[in-house]
Amino acid sequence: MKIANDRKMLVAAGAAVVALGTGTVGVNADTVRAAVNNGNTPDAASNSATSTTNTATDQSTNTTKTVSSETDPSTGKTTTTITTSKTTGTPSQIADQQSNVDKAGEAVTTAQSAADTAQTKADATSAAASSADTAYASAASSQAQAGAAVGSAANDVNAASSAQQAAQAAADKANDKAVKQQQSVVDQAKAQTQTDTQAASTAQSQAKSQAAAVSSAAQAVNAASASVDKAQQNVKDKQKALNNIQGVDATKAQQHVDNAQAAVNNRQNDVKDKTAAQTQLDQKVVDAQKAKDKADANLKEHNQKVSNAQKQVNDAKTAVANDNQTVANTQKQLDGVNAKLNNTETKQTLNVPSDLATKLSNYQSTGKYENSQEDTDALNKNIFVESDKDNVKFDPFAPMSDADRNYYNLYVIDLINQARTQVGLKPVVASELAKNYAKQVSDNYTAEKYEFNHDLGMLSKTSAQMHAGWTGENIAWRGAYAIFNNHPDASPNGYTVNDFKRDIYEAISGMLLNDAGSEYGHAINFLNPDAYSFGFSYRIGNMDGGDIDGDASVILNFEGIKNQSTVITDNTTELKNQAARLETQLKSQKATTQADQVKLDSAVAALQALQNDNAQQAAADAATALVAAQKAASNNRKALSQAQVALAAAKSDLATAQAELNNAKKSQAEKQAEINDATAKLSDAKAALAKAQSNLSEKQQVLAAANRQQKALKDKVVALQAKVADDQKAEAAAQAKLNDMKNATAALAKANDALAIARSKYVLAKADYAKATKAAEAAKAVKDQADSANEQAQAELKTALASLATAKTTLASAQAELARLQKVTTTTTVVVTGGKTDKGDGKTDNGQAENGKIVNGETVTDKTEANNSVAGNSQSVQSMALTEGHTNVSAEKQAKVPELPQMGDEKSETSVIGIIMMLFASILTMLGLSDKKKKA
Repeated sequence: MKIANDRKMLVAAGAAVVALGTGTVGVNADTVRAAVNNGNTPDAASNSATSTTNTATDQSTNTTKTVSSETDPSTGKTTTTITTSKTTGTPSQIADQQSNVDKAGEAVTTAQSAADTAQTKADATSAAASSADTAYASAASSQAQAGAAVGSAANDVNAASSAQQAAQAAADKANDKAVKQQQSVVDQAKAQTQTDTQAASTAQSQAKSQAAAVSSAAQAVNAASASVDKAQQNVKDKQKALNNIQGVDATKAQQHVDNAQAAVNNRQNDVKDKTAAQTQLDQKVVDAQKAKDKADANLKEHNQKVSNAQKQVNDAKTAVANDNQTVANTQKQLDGVNAKLNNTETKQTLNVPSDLATKLSNYQSTGKYENSQEDTDALNKNIFVESDKDNVKFDPFAPMSDADRNYYNLYVIDLINQARTQVGLKPVVASELAKNYAKQVSDNYTAEKYEFNHDLGMLSKTSAQMHAGWTGENIAWRGAYAIFNNHPDASPNGYTVNDFKRDIYEAISGMLLNDAGSEYGHAINFLNPDAYSFGFSYRIGNMDGGDIDGDASVILNFEGIKNQSTVITDNTTELKNQAARLETQLKSQKATTQADQVKLDSAVAALQALQNDNAQQAAADAATALVAAQKAASNNRKALSQAQVALAAAKSDLATAQAELNNAKKSQAEKQAEINDATAKLSDAKAALAKAQSNLSEKQQVLAAANRQQKALKDKVVALQAKVADDQKAEAAAQAKLNDMKNATAALAKANDALAIARSKYVLAKADYAKATKAAEAAKAVKDQADSANEQAQAELKTALASLATAKTTLASAQAELARLQKVTTTTTVVVTGGKTDKGDGKTDNGQAENGKIVNGETVTDKTEANNSVAGNSQSVQSMALTEGHTNVSAEKQAKVPELPQMGDEKSETSVIGIIMMLFASILTMLGLSDKKKKA
């Protein structure tokens, strides 16, 4: 039996697939083609196509193979498609990896939930910390403002005190005689102002009249000048007419014409050359403009970068400047606090015997005082220590500010408490009530011009009025003030703060330790166990009362009370706390400044790098080149214009020369008549010019005189106006002084009110500062707590996010591995058989051998589809031909194509069906073998 080549090729293809087994046909597999006859189409038994499909799956390896066959009855062609699909991993591997993915997903969900919870907590603590920061900043700002308000209020008190003293001095000087004298000064000043004002008004009127005269004279000069100009032009015209008529002789005129023609020719050549050069120069300008535009674009981009960098530098500079200002402000506050701390005076020490209170108590019971020598010894050891800063003049007559009264009351209480503590008594306090009671008592003594003694009635009455609960009074007369004032040569500084403090110190020490002459009443008062507070004040007075004279000196009074009130406290502790807070704040601000300075340095370096770029120079060079090109073109254009003007002038000269030649050719008699007429006209014109010039000279002299007179009048007006201004200033000053004298009493009352208000505001400012300080400390505590909670929440969030990132990485890795195991590689082979044969000459129509393959119009093709196929798994399919004797022969060596069977040949049809059945059997066998191998 003879088997045609096309059938043998089909079996060969099937055999090749069986040989490959479960191998994958790669994308580089050789194409298998069948030689078929493309002859006439056979009669179709039926027009409907028939198809079959078979699928087999190996569950152990996830391999699926599908074979489908379809026959087209119209052509007799049968298309068989073989598709093989296989995953990378086995089902067991895929199931295990899916479990890993599910677990990783659950871990991510858990980590995400933890991260969300941590984020919510961190957001809340961050908001709370931010709110606390804002609240603390506001409280600190309020504290600083309150502190500044205290300082401002103290300054206002000092200013008001100075103003009150000035007002008092002014009121003292404003007597009736002085007011009357000042009124006389005001009247004289007003009279002088009126006199000078009238003189200035008269001078202004004269100057105005003279201005009109000057204007008229100027108009006359202008008119005369115009006449002169007209006459001069007339002379020029007549002279030109004469010159034109006189002319030259014909020979010279012809020479002029020849010369003018030569000049015209030269000018024309020059214009031609410059016109050609202009075209080239204009093109250079265009080229230079393009280069400049490009350089400008580059420069614009560069400048934008520089601008951005400069903005960063400016922003950084602003930040650093603000930081420096903030540091300076904080440093200034710290310096002020430290200055206050450093200004605390030397501690005065006062010692008394520890049994002093006992001895006083025994004296009150028995009338006997024991061991007074130890009192004397202690007194001699109590030495006042001067302070350099207190070596300044102290004026007892000057009103003392409330702050100073607080200071001296604290000074007194410290000395008294040293004694009370040493004898085992409870310390007393400095209080507002005691301070004000003592001040009122000293003011009452001053008003009464009371002698150096106790006014029990006044003391009791004042205590009742002020609800003080007065317990006793100690007063001391000190003569240092009178001595120093009466002997200025011996004491150039006069009575000083050191002297005042020494008087207080020695008065208290003496009253405690040298009080036998007063039956120890002073000591008993200071050591009264029922006393709550002592108030201190002073006055200027004489021993016997009456008017103040040269022997008057300082009288100190110490008032004990038992009723409680607002305590006056020493601000040293608060100053130390404030200094500590400012130092911490300053350290943080300096760190911020240093960080911002680093940013500034970086920004400056970046800016300098940009500024060193040559874009600016390139643009400048391009601009210079453009300017040079434009200048060259402009110069040539000007030269061309000048050449054109010169050409026009040369042509005009040629015309003139031609006219002169024509004139020269006129008859002598005709020319002479014209000359005579022109000469006469020229003479008339010159005479008119001389007359006009003479008239102009006269008018100019009149104008000069008028101007001189006007200047003199203007100078007079200016001088008189200046004098009037001085008169008005003198009058206003005199009137103001008079008003001050008349209002001195009211001004003094106003100054007294202002001083009282300033003192009240100072007290309120101190209270506000204390309140603001307490609020700032509370806000700081809240801020510290919020910052701590926020730091912990942020740390927890960071840990949660790290855990979430790890879980996500694990999930991604597991998903990637699952995807790899689930990848499917698909291989498809398509075989087409059947169709008509040729006339039986042993050759196929349009068939030929190509690259070792049989090729004609129909193909049998292996198609491979793989999802990311793994390299190395592809196999090549070799095309083989089988002879009758079943000898394997390469298609490349096939020299002759055997005879193909005729259409309608039963054997041929049976062969085709048999081949297809063999193909199905081969595939099914392959699948079965694969299954058995897998099971084995």
